Amino acid sequence: MLKAGRWYAVAHAGGDAPRVYRIGQILDLRPLDEEFTPPADFDLAAYWRTHTERLRERLWQGRAEIRISPAGVERLREVGVPAVIDAVAAGEEEQPGGWRRAVIPIESLTHAEGDLLRLGAQVEVVSPPELRERIAATAEALAALYG
Repeated sequence: MLKAGRWYAVAHAGGDAPRVYRIGQILDLRPLDEEFTPPADFDLAAYWRTHTERLRERLWQGRAEIRISPAGVERLREVGVPAVIDAVAAGEEEQPGGWRRAVIPIESLTHAEGDLLRLGAQVEVVSPPELRERIAATAEALAALYG
């Protein structure tokens, strides 16, 4: 399966449930003489849907409210993940200047800080306050460094 530009294999490695392996993480591979036939009732598309839904539930631990400029939306399309891009697209456009307000999923404050800093001054964190404070502290440190 292809997801976010990465290839994955669903394989049976013993036990009851199939497992998902990222192809780029496989370091060694040898063909075996054995053959494997998937169970007749195995639906790969349904399995993948369930797997990605469960992964998403474990991954996104919180939410942040942001304001983002049109240039920020364009940059986000280049560097963001689909769940965040979709959340911004579903947000509401504000005036002036076409900025959007959106509630986005976040993995953690640390990950959100790094991801949102990639957008520079094209995004403003409205909440949670802890994330807003972290971004402000980093911006102040950058301003002092580049003063």
